[in-house]
Amino acid sequence: MAASGTLYEETRLTVLDGLRGVAVLLVLWFHTWEISWLPAPAPWLQFLPETGFIGVHLFFFLSGFVITYPFIRAHVRRTRSPSWGHFAWRRALKIMPSYVLSIAVAYAIGYAQRQDAAPAAQAVVAHLLFIHTWFPSLYGSINGVLWTLAVEVEFYALFPLLWWCFARAPWMTAAAMIAIAIAWRYALSACCYHTFFPWYSENLPGYLDIFACGMLASWIYCRYAGGRNPLRPAAPALWLAGVAGTVALMEGLYAFRLHDQWTVVWQVWRRQWFGMAFAAVALGALWSPRVLQRVLANRAFVFLGTISYNLYLYHQMFERELLWLHVPGYRGDPHHDPHWQMTYTLVAFSLTIVQAALVTYLVERPLLRLPDPSGFGALFRSWVSAAKR
Repeated sequence: MAASGTLYEETRLTVLDGLRGVAVLLVLWFHTWEISWLPAPAPWLQFLPETGFIGVHLFFFLSGFVITYPFIRAHVRRTRSPSWGHFAWRRALKIMPSYVLSIAVAYAIGYAQRQDAAPAAQAVVAHLLFIHTWFPSLYGSINGVLWTLAVEVEFYALFPLLWWCFARAPWMTAAAMIAIAIAWRYALSACCYHTFFPWYSENLPGYLDIFACGMLASWIYCRYAGGRNPLRPAAPALWLAGVAGTVALMEGLYAFRLHDQWTVVWQVWRRQWFGMAFAAVALGALWSPRVLQRVLANRAFVFLGTISYNLYLYHQMFERELLWLHVPGYRGDPHHDPHWQMTYTLVAFSLTIVQAALVTYLVERPLLRLPDPSGFGALFRSWVSAAKR
């Protein structure tokens, strides 16, 4: 959901919701495969579960797109931009309640205590400040997937400065963000390969190129939203090229899997290409005829996109708890039992999706309907001004 050029009007780019569903499905498949080792339906598809963590990159790309979208739209239309107070309120309302609840659940069921040993108070404070990724001892504490929330929130905090630059020089700003990300990853691989490289390369500086591609894609989309779009006839081809590029990159990453620290080493010079491939997919799909848009904007993907945040927060925690509780039952090492692998995967997918839907519709959605305090402030000031007149 991206706010439009006015303060309260909102518009849904359903194709992006479908892409968000694809992203969370990839991550869910990856983490489930890590536990079950269930092979892909065909050997030539095995790269999908084993590189499904690339879904996180797609999440970051989409964040760059939708966070920038209302500001670019207002800039292009020369209308009022969303206030920074409204921006902060919406981000906090979206992120914090479910995030804090997931941390409480992790401790309540004992999951957090079984992760990397770290003092509970220290871990909780660092997570609430979203700085835990800068401390290797806390990086995987409480719930390993929460590292991405630190990256997201740091991007939100930096966004006002990025937008100030981007509004004046979008291509130069995006190029600078990409250059910083590549330089950051290369410098860490050169100086700290055996120490901090695996952790610090996964912090915000190392993902600025993915966010930059999302911001630039949003700018291109808004730039050609009105009037005659010369790129529209080539949209289906652009979409297919983006999908083919993404698949080729994931296959290249998969082929590198036997190397030391393969997931991060391979991406030092190549991560930005994922962002560019995602941009081609998003723009191609957004500009394609409606019948083609429905390939991504179908009910299943849009539903997964709707519950994606809570599905992401809880899926790994619940899947590991299922294994810990022997659900479904097993003896010894179950990883070579095809029946257990399939049953576990089906149970894990089903339970985590149901749980995410419940939290989304019973907690997240009602909270998102809370009014913006800054709106009340503006209304009160208008009322006082009218009363004085």
